[in-house]
Amino acid sequence: MEDGQIFVLTIIFGSFVFAGFSQWMKAKTDAMKNAAREGDNALKREVRALEERVRVLERIATDKRSRLKEEIDAL
Repeated sequence: MEDGQIFVLTIIFGSFVFAGFSQWMKAKTDAMKNAAREGDNALKREVRALEERVRVLERIATDKRSRLKEEIDAL
């Protein structure tokens, strides 16, 4: 083979390697994005659950104050 043919084959082979690497990187990036979305969704669910617990605690706290005031007024 001549030097020119080796050079052309090297360019072609390099192009295939680069295309494969690009596809692999795209797949990895997509997988990381999906994992981040799943993590975000889990955090959102946890925040919602905590907000609901805070609402319940606030309701309990205000109910007790109301009941205490009624009991004091009843005396």
